[in-house]
Amino acid sequence: MRHFCASAYIIDPETKKILLVKHKKYSRWVQPGGHIEHNEFPEEAAVREAYEETGIKIKLLGERFPREDDFITPLGVQKNRTETGIHIDFIYPAIPLNHKELVISDESTNIGWFTREQLETMNVFPDIKITMDCILKKYFNEVE
Repeated sequence: MRHFCASAYIIDPETKKILLVKHKKYSRWVQPGGHIEHNEFPEEAAVREAYEETGIKIKLLGERFPREDDFITPLGVQKNRTETGIHIDFIYPAIPLNHKELVISDESTNIGWFTREQLETMNVFPDIKITMDCILKKYFNEVE
């Protein structure tokens, strides 16, 4: 079965830290995201899921192409295999619009902001590090 999802790689522009949640089911740190609901656009799902899972309102980064009222082009579209099928995940870079207290959803066991260096010793999927590197370089002029 195929499931369409959307997620946000939320990076604080000042600290360059990424916001991750520790997923209950996979026991790994992941970006906030989830299934796209019926009649919902991918970018709407990414914003909604980020808020539901963290309590943080976000702004997605990226260009609308080719027209101003088109959708934001995702950074990428990942194909993630799970026991229930394939999750096709539209991934977006994002920045926080508010820095209120973080909220842990019932899908997670923990939440936090992390530097790129901290990811090296954390239980994350390899694509988290690759994607963060890409976003830091493309949107924040950070060079490896």
